[in-house]
Amino acid sequence: MTQPSHNQRCGLCGGTCEATTITHEERRGTHLYVFENVPAKICGECREIWIDEEVLQQIDQLIETGVPERKVETPVYDFPRAIAHAH
Repeated sequence: MTQPSHNQRCGLCGGTCEATTITHEERRGTHLYVFENVPAKICGECREIWIDEEVLQQIDQLIETGVPERKVETPVYDFPRAIAHAH
């Protein structure tokens, strides 16, 4: 989901995008990385979220060499097994 920062139109529907910040999750193999307060744009029409390529590159760099603010434990469910054990 990338879009040049100078383009304020949604690449899907052509609606107007507004600047915001989001929580973004990035998966690398079995690892999950969570980034808070990521600059992004959201379409006012279809609600699609766009992250600039430059920001995505910065996220890649942070995964390689950045120091996280904190780490959290994340529960992982295998849905069919979890449902079978719940009953």
